[in-house]
Order: sequence, then C-alpha cells, then structure tokens
Amino acid sequence: MSDGFFWLSDEHGVFQSVVDLQAAINRFVKEHNREPKPFIWKADPDDIIAAVKRGHQMLESNH
Repeated sequence: MSDGFFWLSDEHGVFQSVVDLQAAINRFVKEHNREPKPFIWKADPDDIIAAVKRGHQMLESNH
C-alpha cells in the first residue's frame, strides 16, 4: 500500500491544498480496498537489524 502513496505523488505532482491531498489518499484507499491483498513480509530480519545498527553507528559518530 505504501507504493500507492508514492504513486499519488508521482502521478499527481504537487497538491494545491491539504484537502486535495486528503481526497487523493481517500480515493486511493477506496480503490485499493476493492480488491485487498494480504501483506507479505519479504525483508530478512537480519538485514533490517544490520541496517538499524549501521544507522545508530552513523548517528553516534556525528555527535
């Protein structure tokens, strides 16, 4: 579903107001929910943990 939110920004560019953005999100959610698909986690947990550790190391090195 997060891919859809990127679609909103890619396809529609800049929104003129928060109301326009909210309307686009609501349309996307309504359309997406017509044929919902289960979320399947594909990321390896060890890769995620390693990335978090790298991020913490980077942040700590800047202080």
